[in-house]
Amino acid sequence: MLNRVNILIIGHGVLGGRVLEFLSQSGRPYDLHVGARDVQRAFLKANLARYTALNLGHHPTIEVVPIDLMNMEATAERLAALRPDIIFNATTLHSREIITQLPPDAYRQIDRAGAGVWIPLHLVLVRCLMKAVREAGLDSMVVNASYPDVTNAALAAEGLSPAIGIGNIGNAVPGIRLAAAHVLGCELKAIDVRFFAQHFVSDRIQRIGSTGGAPYYLAIYQEGQRLRPEELAHDNLFANVARHFRGVQGLAGQVVAASSATNVLRAFADRIERVVHAPGPLGLVGGYPVRIAPTGISIDLPEGLSLDHAEEINTECLKYDGIGAVESDGTVRFTGESTEVMRELLGYDCQAIALDECEDRAKELVAKYVEYSRSFDQL
Repeated sequence: MLNRVNILIIGHGVLGGRVLEFLSQSGRPYDLHVGARDVQRAFLKANLARYTALNLGHHPTIEVVPIDLMNMEATAERLAALRPDIIFNATTLHSREIITQLPPDAYRQIDRAGAGVWIPLHLVLVRCLMKAVREAGLDSMVVNASYPDVTNAALAAEGLSPAIGIGNIGNAVPGIRLAAAHVLGCELKAIDVRFFAQHFVSDRIQRIGSTGGAPYYLAIYQEGQRLRPEELAHDNLFANVARHFRGVQGLAGQVVAASSATNVLRAFADRIERVVHAPGPLGLVGGYPVRIAPTGISIDLPEGLSLDHAEEINTECLKYDGIGAVESDGTVRFTGESTEVMRELLGYDCQAIALDECEDRAKELVAKYVEYSRSFDQL
């Protein structure tokens, strides 16, 4: 008889809800818990997952538990009682996707700041979670969905980094494989890749079919044989991703991130060896191919690429997301251009953020953004 695996999903929004559905439909021996501040809404999401699973012939075990990550002591007590094998953090104070709901011109203006400036909104709750995990004395595998390309690396300074992230690079790899098979005229199963890229690159390829000059590393294999650059030009490959295999953007497109998360979570839960693409593994900046095995996780490096070089590529790409550096104490420093965009549009003046400042900065940023977005309601 298979041992049951206790998985705690914290957050029941678009992403957390879809992951709950996918896991509920897996037919695997998982004890699923949904941790939420709004227990009643979480019950509705849990019932939705039960309905869809039952229609597909599965009988999941789902329980909703009250968790408020801002109350670290209570969270630690709850975690100590649950003792989850795996924790999936699907929380953030404010999704960056909300800016896609601005008028197009306003969205283009604020998008110039990059994804990095929103990091205080992503840091607060996962930092509280990791403190609670440590307080509870757990060795749970924590998987983070909240801008893990950077938050995991920043939290590593305090010894609080989640084991791995999801999405971002994991969202881009399916499109790259599909485009490669299309260009080469071969079956999809013949194509494999090893891709190293920060959030900016994975997002840009899917949206406009180009990296915008940002650095990355990509090894492409056909039937196990690595292709030379002249056999498949990357510019043509990325253009085909956007031309033929572009998906729905924004919140609706988070189903791809949910599938990426489910892939990672099931590898841990089923204790199988699998290579996935994921951001923030082992507290590193950016995204990597990661070998998940019962013995732990490691970076799956292709021949000719060192881990130091892979880290350099991802670190160099930070500036394209508006981040100048993630310093050794966890301070995230923004680029001058990114800082100026936020100062000009929102009146939000922040050149760097230390970990201890993230909660206050998050409150300020939300207030400034709400004021900014409401100005368009009056037009």
